[in-house]
Amino acid sequence: MQQSVQMQEISQDTVYKNRYVILAVILIGVLMAVLDGFMISIALPTITMFFNVNVAQSQWVITGYLISMTCLFIVFGRVSEYTGKVKLFMTGFAIFTLSSLACGLASSIDQLIAFRIIQGIGASMVAGISGAMIYHAFPQNEIGRAMGYYMATVAIGSLIAPALGGFLVDSMGWQYIFFINIPIGVLLLALAFKYLKLPEMISKSLEIDWIGMGTLIVTVVSLMLLCSEFASSIRITTSSIIYSVIFAAALIIFTFQESRCKKPLLELSIFRNKRFTLPILSMMCVVAVFNIGAVIWPFYFQGVMGYTPSQVGLLFMVTPLVMMFAGPVSGKLYDKYQWKYTAGTGAFIAAIAFLLLGYAFMAIDLTFIIPAFIIWGIGYSLFTSPNNAEVLSSLPREKTAIASSVSSTARNLGSTLGISLASILLMFWLGMAGYNGVVLSAGQSLLANSISVIMIAGGVLCILGAVTSVLRNI
Repeated sequence: MQQSVQMQEISQDTVYKNRYVILAVILIGVLMAVLDGFMISIALPTITMFFNVNVAQSQWVITGYLISMTCLFIVFGRVSEYTGKVKLFMTGFAIFTLSSLACGLASSIDQLIAFRIIQGIGASMVAGISGAMIYHAFPQNEIGRAMGYYMATVAIGSLIAPALGGFLVDSMGWQYIFFINIPIGVLLLALAFKYLKLPEMISKSLEIDWIGMGTLIVTVVSLMLLCSEFASSIRITTSSIIYSVIFAAALIIFTFQESRCKKPLLELSIFRNKRFTLPILSMMCVVAVFNIGAVIWPFYFQGVMGYTPSQVGLLFMVTPLVMMFAGPVSGKLYDKYQWKYTAGTGAFIAAIAFLLLGYAFMAIDLTFIIPAFIIWGIGYSLFTSPNNAEVLSSLPREKTAIASSVSSTARNLGSTLGISLASILLMFWLGMAGYNGVVLSAGQSLLANSISVIMIAGGVLCILGAVTSVLRNI
């Protein structure tokens, strides 16, 4: 039997009293991660030119980070049972901050990629358990509100990151998108040391299922590489076959290992709980649609409507502005009424937004596009905060760390699938019309019709997410 010890340094009542200070500390970390994610995309062309490499090489600055972060979420969720969530959070942020300094000082693209992989490891420690820490800091009737503030922070970060990233790259150099993390990281660590205290049940010994860990990492990495390969080639290649075989083999071995291991890395029994599994699947659907929009919309506004990147950036501010206010409101409403179909309703509203975009994009009518963006922001907010709360509350409190880490893994995989689907669907529809050239040169009518169909597909995927969410409660 695994031995545990109750940490008695602070009572739960004291935690509840300080809950908003604890939330603020965690959200500073969330904001820092969001800013970093958006700004690196803006800086990528400059980084590509600075090191005189091609995009295929420089994109690993982003891909390496995402892979290292995603494949370790569940591992660190398990490790947190031994170290405690607070210690792991602070360790992860120290690694993230120091690796940011190293990224800014990198003298080659290989060094930058290596330091970004290390940065992803630190981010995995932080992001994988943030939801669990918020859950433990708030009483049950305020979880939705806290998750709403979490969403608002993400929205604020996505709102200011493009302008901040562009300013730093243009006026100071790409290195400063990393250097800016250092003072923020030092401030966060100081605040965390003073205020971030939670009573926790921690294990006296750490027993890692090494076979399970290894096969899980291979499973996640091979799946992400497979999605990336399909997105770039839009056909079956030797690489995609190899990744598929590795993924299938690793998944089978992982499942077999976890089902027979006495102390598994991931208890597969949690997936028999539909109140946990179905919200995870629903989230993957909606997050995939979110990323389909993020990838496809710039092609529409530049290729069809002739907008400049700056104009597209201004238009993209609509949804984050809505989410910034709708996130906390949706969380408060969920806490107050505890309506079990809130998340499903949000996903259905999001589906309406994408179906409306399907019409508006074909009609090339901005008067429908702006309202659709507003509806999308409301629907996504109404879905996300309650859905996150439902995932964390579906398992016993001692398993919230693993629930949070599985949720983070699923969210990143959903993002990867969405990005891949966007590329695959766009190239497929253009190819069906006999066009295989540069996307932005496809012609207004062809591009508008193709992207319109993709919006409708996104709406259908949101409906699937809504149905999955509703089934959780039946």
